[in-house]
Amino acid sequence: MRRFTSKNFRASALAALVATLAVEGSGAVGAAGAPVLPTRPGPCTPVQGAGPGYNVSIGNAQNGKEVCITVGEKLLVFLSVSPTSALKWHPVQVSPPGVLTIAPLTLMLSKNVTATNFKATHTGLAHASSERMACSPPPKSRVACGATVSWNATVLVRPAPQARYQERLPGT
Repeated sequence: MRRFTSKNFRASALAALVATLAVEGSGAVGAAGAPVLPTRPGPCTPVQGAGPGYNVSIGNAQNGKEVCITVGEKLLVFLSVSPTSALKWHPVQVSPPGVLTIAPLTLMLSKNVTATNFKATHTGLAHASSERMACSPPPKSRVACGATVSWNATVLVRPAPQARYQERLPGT
């Protein structure tokens, strides 16, 4: 059993203070004022864009996955249901605010698709989520099932690569 001394307490308090300052110094604050940890290194799923003007697109297949983009890139979240289904996805929400912002959507969508376009504005982790009803609306005389289907993905926004500036001298 470890004996608790004032020296142990001071060391623990100092470590907690340093960790808190490191997180708060990043400037990222999430829901209810909770600090958001800065981006972490590591692999994340590279996903190709949906077309001109979109750097990365994710959808139903990326449920529960982590994807990465860089600051300035656009992320298209594209959720679909069966063409015969009346159970459409709710608009995609992201938290914490500020890492991803909503960007104009320049696509025409079919009735079974929900899409939202985001622009990565700051480094950090953002959580994208949506949900839809799991069962069709019942006739007015029946009780609704109330079950929902959830979709979520973690988006790691990394800093944009530094542009290399090379000065060209006249005559070279």
